[in-house]
Amino acid sequence: MRRGIVLFITLAILLMLSSVIFLFLQQSDRLKKSVRENIAIIQTNLILNDISSFLKSQSFTQDEVFFGAGIPVSLDMGPVSGFLSIDSAQKRININALLDAIQKDQQTLDSVMNWMERQNLKNPQLLLALLLDTFDNDLYERERGSEIRIGKPWFQNGSIPNRRSLETILATYRTLSGDENLTVERWEELFGYEGAIIDINYANSAQLRLLYPDFTPSTIAAIAAHDTRYENPDDLPIDEEFKTAILQPHLGITPVLSTETIAVAIDFNTTQECSGTISFRMGLKKKTITHLALSPIHCP
Repeated sequence: MRRGIVLFITLAILLMLSSVIFLFLQQSDRLKKSVRENIAIIQTNLILNDISSFLKSQSFTQDEVFFGAGIPVSLDMGPVSGFLSIDSAQKRININALLDAIQKDQQTLDSVMNWMERQNLKNPQLLLALLLDTFDNDLYERERGSEIRIGKPWFQNGSIPNRRSLETILATYRTLSGDENLTVERWEELFGYEGAIIDINYANSAQLRLLYPDFTPSTIAAIAAHDTRYENPDDLPIDEEFKTAILQPHLGITPVLSTETIAVAIDFNTTQECSGTISFRMGLKKKTITHLALSPIHCP
């Protein structure tokens, strides 16, 4: 009997010790991860400081931004490695400016509707209704509009402020239409959420067809080729009749032929096996950094 009790107590002590050891190891792993994350945060701040200081000291020409746009540059900063890319921040059509123009003018509405019908969408009428009913400020539902209580989410009127809001609209569109091809990634190649300027040097054919519905397909293709950077309308390989209209405001958007703001993106890895992304915009003249975004640092 005594031997059984002794064995039981011994087993209990061993189980207790193993539990303590396990908790210690678990806490140790958490501590190590916490330390890695803190070091990664410090390194991220240093990256942002170093890169922003470097970029502010540069005098980028329009040609340097144009011909180097989207090309990643390898970074090797000792404890950090990654890729940096620079591109124009004025290469998307502001979807809010577009929707505002649609609400004010029936001809603009018809033009946009015709463009959407050529985008291989299953139900362009539904998508436009969702976009407009999210953007407007009315208090009533529109037929098949985004204010219909179909579960989650309830859209907020007034604007489409960011990617998350757009994804909400597109997810509802996919549910109602069965059109799984329209993703936020595809739509963000065309549309942004602010500003009223687009640099024609970076516009793709779909954007150009939207902005210039009266241009011929060959004219659109010639502009979208982007074989060189256009400094003025005379540089464009198009007929004279189209050159006079190329910089006229269209659909609430003002086309230009120079970029005033660049978009910078940094994907990095640290020596602590952590990774993350940093993105921001910077004015080429005032060197002001805006729209700073840091992804949550991932430390496995």
